[in-house]
Order: sequence, then C-alpha cells, then structure tokens
Amino acid sequence: MVYYYEIELKEESSSEYDDFALDTGSEKNHVIYMGKDKFENDPLIKNSHINDIWFHVDKLSSAHIYLKLSSEDRAKGFDELKLDPRLLDELAQFTKANSIKGNKANNVTIIYTPVNNLHTDGSMDTGVVTFKNPRKVKRVNVGKRINAIINKINKTKSEVTIEQFLDNRRAEDQAERASRKHKNDPKNKNGSERDASHEGRGKTSKDPYDDFFQTENSEIYSNQFRNDNWVEEEFW
Repeated sequence: MVYYYEIELKEESSSEYDDFALDTGSEKNHVIYMGKDKFENDPLIKNSHINDIWFHVDKLSSAHIYLKLSSEDRAKGFDELKLDPRLLDELAQFTKANSIKGNKANNVTIIYTPVNNLHTDGSMDTGVVTFKNPRKVKRVNVGKRINAIINKINKTKSEVTIEQFLDNRRAEDQAERASRKHKNDPKNKNGSERDASHEGRGKTSKDPYDDFFQTENSEIYSNQFRNDNWVEEEFW
C-alpha cells in the first residue's frame, strides 16, 4: 500500500495591502506519500517522479517520505526550488514521527534530496538507498515533536495499492510528454509569438503615463559519525 497525506497551508499575503482585505481562508494543499513498509519502499524509489523530494531521518531508521511537487516546481532545479519554511517544518515533523527512535528523540536532523539523486541496486538490502551526489542532500533540524502538526496531517490519510500508484505515475508521465510535445510544436510556437507580438503592440499604444503609476558520482552517503561500511538501517 501507498499512504497519501496532505499538508494544508494558508496562502501568505502577496502584498502589504492584503492585510486589510477580508480573510478568504484560501489554502494550498501539498501532497506527501510513503510506502506501508520497507518492502514497499522499492517501488516508490524506482517509480516516483524524479523531481519529487525524498525525506528521511538522518542516522536513524525511518519511513521514506516523499513530497509531490507541482508541475511548476518540478520544472525547477533542486537548487532553485524554494520550499515554504512552514511546509518544510511540517514535513520534518512528520518524518521524525515516522521513525521509531527519532520520534522519541529531540533535536533530530532530517535529510532531503530529489528522487533522481537516490541510488539503489540489487546488491543492497530492501529499502536501502545511497546518494549519487551527497552535495545535493539538504538538512533541517527538528527540536521536539509537535503533536498538533502530526495529528492534523494524520487526519488527511488515504491509501492506494502499489498497482494504483504505478498507474497514476504512468498517467502523469504521459500527460507531461503530451504537454512537452504541445509546447515544442512549431505551430504552437508561432501562435505564441503572434500573441506576444500583439501584446507588445498593445503596450506601445497604451496611455504613456501608465508606467508612471506602476510599482517599481555514485557514492554512499556518509559522515564523520559513520564507518565506511555504513548503510541506512531498514525501516521497521
């Protein structure tokens, strides 16, 4: 089984004047998912979208948590991706809570990296991963467990079978290929250029004072606390 959860965050004000507007309660939902156990980690490692983000407790056994990115965020490089600090905090809390030892400890470090930086092969134990490039692994610290966050996320839980997960992934990939094909079609490019040209002419013919009012290597992840033979502990 694959478990899905949602992290709901209220949209932040985009302008200083938004503070004077009525509160519409607008929220943005971020989808996260994980395998039921270590035996169902492998299909997720191999079939999750390559730009989705993988989370794990550093130095401890834990569940593998994935953040499903939007199409817009998937198009960005990992270095350019800016996760909302509130989202990162809640993801770190949830990852910590899904580690037997990490859940009981304070000051736990959570590591995260894109799926395309994970490496696994037949010589490794089930659910074990290494990193192709350790420099692409980022860290965030969790002081202590906040029950309110964990309870809120757990209430959003839903589940699908591995087969359904794989079907959904194939459909996603197919939709992405169709979108790229549409964008790369010369006919569509010409249409976009015409639209841009019309828009440009429209701008030159507008009131000239309008602008005056506008606002200005494949290696195992290791560190000084691990020996050369370290591999990630199995989850559960």
